[in-house]
Amino acid sequence: MKDSVETMTFEESVRKRPFMYIGNDGIIGLFKELLTACIELCNTEKITFEIIILGDNQFILGITSQGDINPFLQDYKNKEIINYFPTILKIVSERFEIINKNTSKTEVHFSFDRKIITNTHIDYLELTEKILKFALLNRQCKIITIDKRQKYLNQNYFHFPQGIFYLFNRTTAEVLGKPKFKLTFDGKVNSNNFQIGLAYRTDWYPTPNIISFANNIHTIYGGSLVEGILEGLTNACKTYFKKNNLITSQINRKKLLNGLILVCAVRGEDFKYGGSFKETLEDAVVKRQAKKIITNLALDFFYNQKESSDQFLWRFDTTQLTSGMY
Repeated sequence: MKDSVETMTFEESVRKRPFMYIGNDGIIGLFKELLTACIELCNTEKITFEIIILGDNQFILGITSQGDINPFLQDYKNKEIINYFPTILKIVSERFEIINKNTSKTEVHFSFDRKIITNTHIDYLELTEKILKFALLNRQCKIITIDKRQKYLNQNYFHFPQGIFYLFNRTTAEVLGKPKFKLTFDGKVNSNNFQIGLAYRTDWYPTPNIISFANNIHTIYGGSLVEGILEGLTNACKTYFKKNNLITSQINRKKLLNGLILVCAVRGEDFKYGGSFKETLEDAVVKRQAKKIITNLALDFFYNQKESSDQFLWRFDTTQLTSGMY
């Protein structure tokens, strides 16, 4: 007797195990992935999105752009799948309609098939939290979320042209010990775009505050970008100590992390990640680039802002007491 192996089409597989494709964040995560797919397929962030909740199972995704958004819309029709998420949305939907409002705006109207997805209720606060983070990382796009389910309309507008510096500036402004040592970088190195904000609190606060992203992924355990930045700062300190004959100064990782505020993000292609849920970035190129960026920035700071530099570098002087370290 020959073994028979059941084969399923992509559509059958999605309908049978939808959350294996949609992900742990459910339909809220699917909305975020649709925005990502649109930006990637249309090769631009200059898009205004509207996420409209009309009822517990009535939704509209509005897309407005002066650019060509057909690559995203065509993905619903292609037999060859370029990006899974537009196709997945159509597969799991009971009602699905694309409406061209005008030359620059298109709306996708849909309701989920409750035989596939039984719970279609969206927590609006959870949605806005996800969208806020997405808008921070995709700084040229604008996103409007609208909830029409209640008597009073809920509506939020998200647009952060400063990107993750919004988080960095807010964090440094809120701490008691205002940073005097601060490095920022916002630019491109080869094909990778970096935003890096690094500062040190001036009060006693040993726990570092580190937030890192790679594309739209929150790399909660850091990885290449964070390690590259720390190696760059270490390298700059050692170089400065050697050139200035500061023989009693030694780099200590605990002191390097003490009071650190680091908010950083990198955008590029074909990144590798570690961990079950992409918790760490594992990309040697990003690490080298980040190290070089921070080495140069830190050395420039050390030589041009001596008073603030001396207050920071004092922590590494082995002849000094550390109880008042800042």
